[in-house]
Amino acid sequence: MKTSKRLNKNSRIRVFGFGWWFYILLAAVLLVVLTILCSSMDRASRKLVIFILSLSEYIILRIYKYSLKNIRENYNFYNELPCYLCNQSTILCMIGALTESAFVMSYCVTAGFLGALLALLMPDQYNQNQLFFSRQAFGFYGYHSLLMVTCLSFYTLKIYEPVPSHALGVMAMIFLLACIAHLINYVLRKSGLHPQANYVYTYFPENIVFQKCYDLFPVKVLYMIPIMLGFGAVSYVMLVVMKLFG
Repeated sequence: MKTSKRLNKNSRIRVFGFGWWFYILLAAVLLVVLTILCSSMDRASRKLVIFILSLSEYIILRIYKYSLKNIRENYNFYNELPCYLCNQSTILCMIGALTESAFVMSYCVTAGFLGALLALLMPDQYNQNQLFFSRQAFGFYGYHSLLMVTCLSFYTLKIYEPVPSHALGVMAMIFLLACIAHLINYVLRKSGLHPQANYVYTYFPENIVFQKCYDLFPVKVLYMIPIMLGFGAVSYVMLVVMKLFG
């Protein structure tokens, strides 16, 4: 008997499954529609749209994080601070929309987008095989999908003009954010507020890619350097392609 692909209350989201593609395609459609609708707007209005998008996703994020205390038995408020890579990107999107900093916007359209995409490709243990019709699924998959749209909007709405050399700044930003996250982890651990704090995985890896790097160079934070270089290389390619297609 063939398994029905229709969504129902027991449907779960699996990477590359129907529910997963739903969010990917939803993000793509939203980006196209947003680009078309904003094409006739002036620059200030387009920046405002991006700011509203990033603010909306931050609100979704905080509601989602707050709701987790009713879902997870081991809920810890200090594990849900906006210090994860994607959370940092949301805040940077707001800063980029307000300041038009090329340094910040280049990070958003490359590392910010890539980080959100990787989160969807490698969801953490809590969001793997998640029920499609659940607050947690909407909070995780909906948030990261909207983040991808917001990050790319700097380019599609012609607020940011791609410059390949900005990839060096992207790597520097990634390293800076990792160091800030590590400092937060250190304080939370030493204070006892969150003994297992591991924002941005600076203390230990939590997925297979990070684990490979840690096995080769088991030093806190510094084991992530190959990943930062990889992000920088991909960011450079993205900026080159974006510049070519203008």
